[in-house]
Amino acid sequence: MFVRGEFRADADGSAIAAPGLFISVSVDGGAGRGILTRSAGCDGQMTAIAVRETCAAERAVHSGERSAIGLAFPQTSIDGLGLGDEFRALFANDVSGAAIVSLRASARIQAVAAEMFSPPVTGSAAQLLLSAHAAEIVVHALFGERGRIAADPATDLQWTRLQSVKQRMDADLAYPWSIDELARNAGLSRRSFNQKFRMAYGQSAIDYLRAQRLDAARAFLIHQRLSVTEAAYRVGYAHPANFATAFRRRFGHSPSRFQ
Repeated sequence: MFVRGEFRADADGSAIAAPGLFISVSVDGGAGRGILTRSAGCDGQMTAIAVRETCAAERAVHSGERSAIGLAFPQTSIDGLGLGDEFRALFANDVSGAAIVSLRASARIQAVAAEMFSPPVTGSAAQLLLSAHAAEIVVHALFGERGRIAADPATDLQWTRLQSVKQRMDADLAYPWSIDELARNAGLSRRSFNQKFRMAYGQSAIDYLRAQRLDAARAFLIHQRLSVTEAAYRVGYAHPANFATAFRRRFGHSPSRFQ
């Protein structure tokens, strides 16, 4: 189960927690509280609550206005992933029915959580992306607790810079971005930037930018009733003919059909 939001719940009453693993990661530096924990959160925190046996748990009320993502993995799913031993190891020094693990969420995990909160794709592609990100987070929660995954400061900084570059593109689609400028903003060579962006987001920066521009243009055509030329200029196409060709390749129809 995947939930995005603020995890608000009534303070009264209790919730039934089935065996499994519950993980929360804050988004945008907010306090990340687990849906079953009452411990105070802090910036960049990932909280995991492992439940060994079905039990009643006091509900938590999320404080503040920060958003977070929450993941729930039934024990059967954890066993299916081949991580049953790591899950049970969380209770090695705890005789209670639940174990709470609090870890610093690396910049990569925070960026992954942010992308889960607002996926860059839709439909089946979004579901595939969410599943991949969820698997990455559960591995970090289980293995990071034992110190077997340590944050690499260089990799962390690199991921943060890539995320920053992507956000700058999203914020100004009309700007004539070049690979050289994007790579410079990321502090990487052109070749290294291309490789690392594709590894991080599954496509090249130029392909990502083109898709974002065309998606935005379609929204302008449908919701704001802009002309094809206006929509093209709004997302950075200087020549409407080139825009129409790219639009048809992406959506299978000419842009005028969406007016």
